Amino acid sequence: MKKLTVHMMVMVSLMAAAVMVAAPRANATVKIVAASPELADIARSVGGNKVSVESVAKPNQDLHMIEPRPSYVTKIAQADMILKVGLDLDMWMDALINESGNTKVNKGGPGYVDCSVGVKLMELPNSQITGASGDIHAYGNPHYIYDPQNGKVVAYNICVGLDRVSPANAAYFNANYQAFIAEADAKMKVWLHELAPYKGRPVVIYHASAIYFLRRFGLKEFATLEPKPGVPPSAAHVNNVINAMKASHVTALCVESVYPLSYPNTVVAATGAKLEVVPYSVGALGTKSYFEMIDMWVQKYKQALQ
Repeated sequence: MKKLTVHMMVMVSLMAAAVMVAAPRANATVKIVAASPELADIARSVGGNKVSVESVAKPNQDLHMIEPRPSYVTKIAQADMILKVGLDLDMWMDALINESGNTKVNKGGPGYVDCSVGVKLMELPNSQITGASGDIHAYGNPHYIYDPQNGKVVAYNICVGLDRVSPANAAYFNANYQAFIAEADAKMKVWLHELAPYKGRPVVIYHASAIYFLRRFGLKEFATLEPKPGVPPSAAHVNNVINAMKASHVTALCVESVYPLSYPNTVVAATGAKLEVVPYSVGALGTKSYFEMIDMWVQKYKQALQ
């Protein structure tokens, strides 16, 4: 949708929003707009009953393909804080922020939070990116959220942001943050134990979104069904993957729920591999929280590797 079109459709709503932002709010709840369901869920954990959170992306909606809508602009115009995945995955958030006119959530403003800050990035490009490179991200692979250690980084960034916009509640936010870290650490021990027997084992994936998860749990990416990131599978490439799987006796195939299953099913028919579908986002496949999403990843990968 073009910027002018968005502007015309939301002009009236933004005028009303400007009045609301300018007037002191009796309700001190921090309004947060997150790019993804994962960031939204972690924000609810850290913010507790002091925040209200909405996600622009819905469960099982590919973050590469979000179409800006006027309703999102209106919500960001009224927000105290926005949460970005960062690393050029959700550049559509920048367009929404700019259109909203809400300066406090602009980059550098107190309510702007880039949740990727502090993440140890993978797949940083070491050569020039061209149109032939596929969907290569200039700042590194942005799918860091599937590593639960990075979930802790996200929680920290959110806590710092909340302290900026609502300093009176800093102690409350910090206590919630510490509780989130404790729960993450406890669950990590269980998850590491669950996947320990499969350390070093190869897995075929669809898109290069699982690499942070694989690194954390000592698993290996054998191949992707996409010939290049963001480029749909071709019959020739999938056939090459099938032949390589047979030659190396690779039997595990895991695919995020946002991707079609036609090619994965072809691989299963040709190789007898175990196919497991994992949730792309919180809310997919019945998951209700970030920890439930990671837990399902662990269980599904375990089943594929058995």
